[in-house]
Amino acid sequence: MRDRDPDYEASAEYEYECLNCGTTVHAGSHPGGCDDCGTTMRNRRMPCE
Repeated sequence: MRDRDPDYEASAEYEYECLNCGTTVHAGSHPGGCDDCGTTMRNRRMPCE
């Protein structure tokens, strides 16, 4: 079985999650740090591996 990258559409909004406090936001580009705790956010569609 071959791994494949998730589909990416530049104009779409994605859900980003803070791995420290769990805050989630929807944004069209990477939001940077969490507004609540300052930790870097990650796109929830990307695997945590």
